[in-house]
Amino acid sequence: MKNSFKLLFIIVLSLALSNSISAQDNKSTDHGNALNVFVSFGHNTAISANYEINLSNDITFAPEAKIWFAGVNEIALGARADYYFDRIMNLSSSWDIWAGIDGSILIDGKSDFYLNLHAGVEYALSSKWGVIAEFGGGKATSGGIGIAFHL
Repeated sequence: MKNSFKLLFIIVLSLALSNSISAQDNKSTDHGNALNVFVSFGHNTAISANYEINLSNDITFAPEAKIWFAGVNEIALGARADYYFDRIMNLSSSWDIWAGIDGSILIDGKSDFYLNLHAGVEYALSSKWGVIAEFGGGKATSGGIGIAFHL
């Protein structure tokens, strides 16, 4: 299963890079320099945060951390890569839509490594603030609602 996620990650990253390099539209979009904070509720109550670093017009990399408050308190540390669909979907500057993959080490006495998939949307309230909804699947990703602070 982990090899399938690794292969999927390589394919998505390769397609994203080739699309970014061959894109005819030179519309510059900087998705980096953003601190995103999420809260999720229910049986998976948690708070998480990541800091996005721009790698290209459409791709970001972000270190991230997550702390669960439901059941056993656990911590996940990891990183994520996101591909933004704004240019290919011709979205207004108020909207961002992305999908990506993240890898986390779950610090629960076992230090297990997990690969997870996620997708999200942000609506910019101003040039500095936005509201986020993200959905994910996997042991260390659950999505949530949150706030983006664009620095």
